[in-house]
Amino acid sequence: MISTDKLKKIKKKISSEFPEFKGIEPKITEKIVTPQKGIYRKLTLGVPKIVKKVYSLKFTKKIKTVDAVKMERILIVTLNEQGEIIKVSQSR
Repeated sequence: MISTDKLKKIKKKISSEFPEFKGIEPKITEKIVTPQKGIYRKLTLGVPKIVKKVYSLKFTKKIKTVDAVKMERILIVTLNEQGEIIKVSQSR
């Protein structure tokens, strides 16, 4: 899992870039990523398969739009094994 120290740094960075998600605790999921078997077959590579862990932090917040419609804003931060941000994506 991700250390609490790294998690605090990531949450601080996210709250500075996306202030609407400040103070929201993310849901953390872990995923194991393996290379696609078809690629190795097509290229006839005998390269050993590397298994990597990827962590996903999902921040969700319910907001009310100008026309009084309730909707959910979602921000997903993907981290590598070292706890470095790979990708940030958000709903509109």
